[in-house]
Amino acid sequence: MDQTGGPEIFQRVDVLSYYLETYEACRKAFVSYKKQLKARFRHFQFETLDIPKGGGEVDTYFLGQKKEPAKRIVVMSSGIHGIEGYAGSAFQRRWIEEFLLDEKSAFKLPKNVDFLLIHGINAHGFKNQLRVNESNVDLNRNFALKREKLHKRFKNKKYRKIQTFLNPGTPFTNYIFEYALFVIRFFGVVARFGAKYVLDAAVNGQYEFPKGIYYGGRKPEPVVRRLRKFFKKVLKPYDQVLVLDFHTGYGEKNGLSLMQNAPPGSKEDKNLRKVFGDFGLLLNEGEEDFYRTSGDFTDFFGKIFGKDKDLFPITVELGTNGNIDMSGALKSSFLMISENRIRFQGSRSESSTNRVKEEFREMFYPSREDWRLAAMDHVFGILPETITRFSKI
Repeated sequence: MDQTGGPEIFQRVDVLSYYLETYEACRKAFVSYKKQLKARFRHFQFETLDIPKGGGEVDTYFLGQKKEPAKRIVVMSSGIHGIEGYAGSAFQRRWIEEFLLDEKSAFKLPKNVDFLLIHGINAHGFKNQLRVNESNVDLNRNFALKREKLHKRFKNKKYRKIQTFLNPGTPFTNYIFEYALFVIRFFGVVARFGAKYVLDAAVNGQYEFPKGIYYGGRKPEPVVRRLRKFFKKVLKPYDQVLVLDFHTGYGEKNGLSLMQNAPPGSKEDKNLRKVFGDFGLLLNEGEEDFYRTSGDFTDFFGKIFGKDKDLFPITVELGTNGNIDMSGALKSSFLMISENRIRFQGSRSESSTNRVKEEFREMFYPSREDWRLAAMDHVFGILPETITRFSKI
């Protein structure tokens, strides 16, 4: 064996092999574990959820070491923001292969915890390398909606005031020219309204402009309605539910953030601190880098079950290119707005369009080896300990 780090090199190659480059490859790899998982777990269920109106299909594994349900369950979800599903799928498949199936693993799988893995919730966005679904809806702003009529509390007045900046109504032209113009306009809007105002206006979600960014829809999307029924059925027997929802894009370059929406001091907040508190990564309203979203997937479980269950919902966010400093925020905002603009307003330059699409993909699924290795290190640096702690609460 090579004495210059050979085993480490092989290990790195193995880890990198979980990252795949097409939706079809990710899905094929995820469903390929059916026979192995069925042989490994006494309670096994594979179900594909058909999502109407062009929503595609969502694959799920429901696993337990005993025939009867345990009192605790871990839900691992990927692909709510379609393009972010490439990394989420890689994490899920590594968890299956190295922790659920490998009986020689140093990690001892708790027998009092069941698992529910949900792959590629936004199949359309996953397949087409978009964050949004087939209706331009950001699903992570849609999970709170129940009725056809939009409640007034969902009106984003800040977004409305700067929507001409966020949603340019003309075709995209030349990349360099557009970026220079964007920077000028950005600082003009910030000077007038303030940086926090602009951040809140954009990312909190808006429900009035169907062709805009961070559009949360006017009613529950088909996949949201389908998942509501699915969760009510499969999670009914459980007292404690830990939700790990994988995302990419936000945060320090190659970093990890754990984000929650629970009000400080609430039961949910206290639950999460028992599991994640000493990791030093938990972000909520009291943290400088935190931003609140409306209609978040992690809030969905509280809306379904109320106070009937102990909930531990967390967003596991892998920072990619770094967007919490000014230069990073500028670039990521430009790409979000430009990608959306090109889809709805068109572009006069094919080369500029291709550059926006390529950089947009890199913002949520970097091809850089350093990011892919760091992301795996971060996720699997906390995941086994998280499951162990949850099993002992």
